[in-house]
Amino acid sequence: MRFRPLEGVTIRRMALRPGRVQQIHKREERGIDRSMEPFRIDKLLRRPGLIVIQRPAFEAGYTQHLREIYPYWGIGVSTCINDGVPVKHPRLRFDHYVDLVKVWEDQEYIYIEDMYVDVLLYERSSYHIIDLDEFGEAIFEHQLSSAEAKRVMENTQRFVDSFKRSKLSYNVWKQKYGMRRRRP
Repeated sequence: MRFRPLEGVTIRRMALRPGRVQQIHKREERGIDRSMEPFRIDKLLRRPGLIVIQRPAFEAGYTQHLREIYPYWGIGVSTCINDGVPVKHPRLRFDHYVDLVKVWEDQEYIYIEDMYVDVLLYERSSYHIIDLDEFGEAIFEHQLSSAEAKRVMENTQRFVDSFKRSKLSYNVWKQKYGMRRRRP
C-alpha cells in the first residue's frame, strides 16, 4: 500500500517572527542571521543542554563571536573573542551579552529566537538588564503571548538569581549551573 498526501492538506512550518530568529544549519557550516543575511559558522558544537556557535566577528575590535545557547535556561550568552581569548566588547565594554531566547529545531535548522530581554554581564562586577521597553511593546502589540512573556520573565529572574549566587561571574555560573541543568 502506498501513502499519498491528503488532498487540500498542507504542512506548514512554524512562522518566524521577522527580525527575531537566527537559523543555524545542522549539517553545513552556515547560518542565517536575524536580518536574513547568511553567515559562515566556524564551529558548531551540540551537547545535551548546550549549543555552541562560533562565527566571524560582527564589527572591528575582535575576531570571533562565540555564542553559547542553553535551551533549558532560555538564554544565549555571547562573548567577543580576539585571537582565541575572550575580550570586552570594543564599544560597550561588557564581558558577556545574554539574550533571553526560545530554541526549537526541525530536520535542517536550529532556530534561536530573541525574546527581547537582554542582560549585559560585567565579570565579577555587575549586570544590567536592558530592552525591557522592547519587551513591553511586544506584549502590548500582541507579538508575544502572555505564556511566552511569563516564561521570559521567569527565565530572566532565574538566570539573574543564579548569576548573583555565582559571585557575578559567568564562568562560575557556567561551571555550577550551565548544561548540568541544576535548578537554582
